[in-house]
Amino acid sequence: MALKSIFIPFFEEKSAETAFRAAVALRKESKGHLTAVHIRSRPVPATTVYFPLGGVSTEFTESFQKAEDTLADNLKELFTKICADTGVGVVPLEEHKDEHGATASWSEGEGDVLMEYALQATAYDFSILAAAGDDASPMEESIAESLLFESGRPVLLAPASGLPGAPKKIVVAWNGSQEAARAVAASLSLLQSAETVTVISVRKADEPFINTDDITAYLRLHGVEAARMKVEVQDNENVTARLDKEIRQEQPDLLVMGAYSHSRWREAVLGGFTRHMIHEAKMPVLMMR
Repeated sequence: MALKSIFIPFFEEKSAETAFRAAVALRKESKGHLTAVHIRSRPVPATTVYFPLGGVSTEFTESFQKAEDTLADNLKELFTKICADTGVGVVPLEEHKDEHGATASWSEGEGDVLMEYALQATAYDFSILAAAGDDASPMEESIAESLLFESGRPVLLAPASGLPGAPKKIVVAWNGSQEAARAVAASLSLLQSAETVTVISVRKADEPFINTDDITAYLRLHGVEAARMKVEVQDNENVTARLDKEIRQEQPDLLVMGAYSHSRWREAVLGGFTRHMIHEAKMPVLMMR
């Protein structure tokens, strides 16, 4: 499946710029469309009830609304600037045509931020977010998890270093779960255009290796020749740290993985790894639940 439409939540300036520039880099040479969306938090209804320490709630509401207006203006200005800098045409999604090349559009709304972002993302091939670093707000992590759990679409996390273009070297973190299978299927067009693909599986020392024959056979049928790597985790090892180390050594342009798998062992390995990647991704990561 060709990736034609990308959804980019614009919630905070720094993370929005990272995510949108990554989307532009990924689709610059394609004929897809990027939709940047800002959802305003719904203001508290104005009342005349006094706060215990003095003042009335209307003052808070007006201040809140002013801050939301300023943020929305700054985010739209950022969107316009990046489009101008990168030569991406700004046209409404419904007017996009392949001959336009890569295009983008801006949209604003108001409501429950998490619900609205997830609801809108359902109509796109995937979403792109910045990886939530140490300075990220709790809302940024919540948006990532909301998109993973509620949109039914894959989420690509872009590191602060950005995305140079379409990935040429991809690693698949494979644990045999439904989530991992969906992530592979969702990223198939990226896997097909990559130069090298490696499937990594992880096991505890006293457990059998996860079967990677079926998934590599599936990829081969779709024109993807994938190498396999089996990682054995000792009882005293930190699973997340070891898996992270093995993946980093491969130096991929993209990591493909399932998110928050259900079984106890899978959740222990890739559940913790999901949370780690949301915060600490040093490479682009495409996740799906």
